[in-house]
Amino acid sequence: MNKPTSAKNRRRNYFIKKKFQAKFILKFCLLIILACIVMGGLVYFLSTKTTTTSFENLRLIVKSTSDFILPTLILGSLIATALVSLACIIVVLFISHRIAGPLYRLEKSLIEIGKGNLAVDVRLRKADEIKALAASVNNMIRNLRDPLSSSQEKILELENDTARIKAELAQKGMAKHDIDQILNPTLQKIQRIKHILSYFKVSLMAILLLCLLPVVNAYAQVTDVPASSEQEWIITKSHFCTLYFGCNVNIEAVNKKIDTYRVDYGLTVKPPRLGKDVKDIVAYKFDLIFLKVQELLDMRPKDIHLNAKIYRDKNGLDRVYVQIFNEENKFIAFYVFKLNTLFVSEWKISANILAHEIAHCIVDHYFSVIPPKKIAEMIAQYADLHLRD
Repeated sequence: MNKPTSAKNRRRNYFIKKKFQAKFILKFCLLIILACIVMGGLVYFLSTKTTTTSFENLRLIVKSTSDFILPTLILGSLIATALVSLACIIVVLFISHRIAGPLYRLEKSLIEIGKGNLAVDVRLRKADEIKALAASVNNMIRNLRDPLSSSQEKILELENDTARIKAELAQKGMAKHDIDQILNPTLQKIQRIKHILSYFKVSLMAILLLCLLPVVNAYAQVTDVPASSEQEWIITKSHFCTLYFGCNVNIEAVNKKIDTYRVDYGLTVKPPRLGKDVKDIVAYKFDLIFLKVQELLDMRPKDIHLNAKIYRDKNGLDRVYVQIFNEENKFIAFYVFKLNTLFVSEWKISANILAHEIAHCIVDHYFSVIPPKKIAEMIAQYADLHLRD
C-alpha cells in the first residue's frame, strides 16, 4: 500500500506550473547566454588592434591579442555560461515557485467559485508572492458569502410568514381558492429563486428574497384579519363573492343602500338566494350585480370569486389604502387585482359603485394582459351607467 504523501514532500514539487516556469527559466538563461556572447565579442573585438608575444615549442611567436585569447575566451565563456545558467535556473525556479504556487491555488479557487462553491479561501505561504491579489480575491468571496450566509434564515422567514398568513386566512373563512390565488405567486417565486440559486453551496441569495419580503408583508397587512378587538369580521359567502362586514358595520343600512331596482332587467338567469338573513340578502345583491355586469360586458372569466371588504366609514377605508399603496386615499371604493379584493365602506356603498368596481375585477380576470387603466376605467364606467338597462 502506498503511503500518503506528506505536506513536506509535496512542497518539494517545485514544478507546479511547468509550462509557465519553463518559459520563465528559459528566458533568463537566454538572457545570460546573450550577455556572455556580447561580452566575449566585445573582448575579442577590442583586442584585435593589439599584439601579444608568446613562446610556443621554443619559438617566439607574435600574434594579435584576439587570436591569442580566442581559445581561452571560448572555453571560459562556455564554463561561465554553464555555471551562471545553472545558478540562474535554481534561483529562478525558487522565485517562480513563489509565483506559480499562488497562481495554481488561485486558479483552483476560482474554478471552485465558478462551480458555485463560496466556502473556499485562498491561503498562501509567508514567502509567496501576489499576496495582494489573493487578499482581493478573498475579500471578493467574503463580500459574496456574507449576504448569502444569512439568506437561509430569510427564506425560512418568508415560508413561515406565508404559512402563517395562509393558516390565519383559512381560520377566518376565506376560500382556499382565494388564498391560493393570493399567495401562490409569491410561493412560486420563492421556489424559483431557491431552485436557481441552489447552485451556490453557501446558501441562497438574500437580495431578491428581501425584495419579496415587503410583498408578503403587504399581503399580511391587507388580507390578514387583525386579531383582537381592533377589527373583527362577519363573513358570508355567495356564488361569486365572499363578503367581510366590519364588526361595527350596520348590515341593515348596507342592504338599504344597495338598491337593485331593475338590475335584474334582461337577465335570463338569476343567482340563487342564500337565505332570509340580512347578510345573505346583501350577498345575493352582490351576485345579482356581478351577473349583470358580466352580461353587460359580455365577459365571463372562469372560476372567478371576489372578496369584498366593507368598512364602517371612510377612515377604515383610508387606513387599508395607505397600508397597500403607502399614499393618501382619494377614492370612495377601490379594487386590488393582486389581492382579488374589493374595498368599500358603508358610508358610500351603492349598487352603481359596486358595479363599477366589479367591472374592474371582471376586466382584470378576463384579459390575459391587464388593459391600460384608462381603458379599464371606461369599461367600468360603462357598467356603472348601464347597470339598470
